Amino acid sequence: MFIKYPIFYVIFMHLKLPFKLKILYLTQDENTFQGKAVFHEKDYPMNVNSNKEEKTIRVPFSVMGVTENKILVRFSGPSGVYVEDYLKFKGKSEGIEIESDIISDEISNNQDKLLDTLEIFVK
Repeated sequence: MFIKYPIFYVIFMHLKLPFKLKILYLTQDENTFQGKAVFHEKDYPMNVNSNKEEKTIRVPFSVMGVTENKILVRFSGPSGVYVEDYLKFKGKSEGIEIESDIISDEISNNQDKLLDTLEIFVK
């Protein structure tokens, strides 16, 4: 497939590769999921909570150029199952903190399927 350079440049400049984190484990504790993820060979604690009012994400590393914008967050597994939601970026925290009823419900419904990847897409 041939794409003209100006069109490719415009498309490419608006898309950035996602942050990909490997999920080591994710366990349910009452209404929340707790786990651990690896990013650049460093382990981070992870919490996923159900929240309908304000869907947010906080991460323990710096993300340049993202200020309270909605970003796409996706959990996926080798079987092809995935769940994603648009969350408001709320800055840094001690661990990865995700507040989303959609993500929490789907993780709960698919506990028998392995979810081993967390992707954070920024614009």
